Amino acid sequence: MIEGVTFDWWNTVARTSPEQDQALRALRIERMRPVLAGPSSARTIGDQELFSAYDRQTELLADAWARNVDLSPAEQIAAFLRFAGLDGHGASAAGPLAEAFGGALLQLPPSLFPHVIESLEWLQREGYAVGLVSNTGRTWGRYLRRVQDDLGIGKYFDARVFSDELGVRKPDRRIFEAALADLGLPPDRVVHVGDDVAADVAGAKESGMRAVWFNTGFWKGVATDRADAEIGDHADLPALLRRWRA
Repeated sequence: MIEGVTFDWWNTVARTSPEQDQALRALRIERMRPVLAGPSSARTIGDQELFSAYDRQTELLADAWARNVDLSPAEQIAAFLRFAGLDGHGASAAGPLAEAFGGALLQLPPSLFPHVIESLEWLQREGYAVGLVSNTGRTWGRYLRRVQDDLGIGKYFDARVFSDELGVRKPDRRIFEAALADLGLPPDRVVHVGDDVAADVAGAKESGMRAVWFNTGFWKGVATDRADAEIGDHADLPALLRRWRA
């Protein structure tokens, strides 16, 4: 019997897009600029250097992500400063820089997919344990929690596990195991819902969970034969779970 449901975040619960990513890139640089220009700054740095440092940071992160590893916020900020040639920037600026960088998400939050709230309300009424298992990248867990609370859905999650806080990313089974431990359920009683056939579907299956592929067409040309079910709308989830409970 299924007693718990975990969700992926990006492109499953909340929408993102290349345009959103570019807007966040520009906003993060805009928010960091005053901190970098403060009294602890040894030199003036131009926009071109800042954007170049951001893009080099992207390459560093992509390499880590390919190994299912995530860097902490402190490590990400240190890498950005190194690529910008600001290794000696005052240690006192690290906190304000992290807030400027990470807090951009609060200023430019994502939107929810249709019927997310209705499905979460149904899960809560039916007594399911509900968790979130998210690869974060630059959208760190401490800010995602605030975004989710602001969107009115944080209250539905009994567990929220974020890769930047754990240091590993889906499909590494350790991130699923952390969520299962927080929920207090064995893997065969939990289903994971996500859009990524490798990170979410394969990762959940390798962890002993059931997997529901949330297929909205975001990943062009992708298919999987490992999912236990496929949905394209959160409104379809309650009926699926009713069948599995029967």
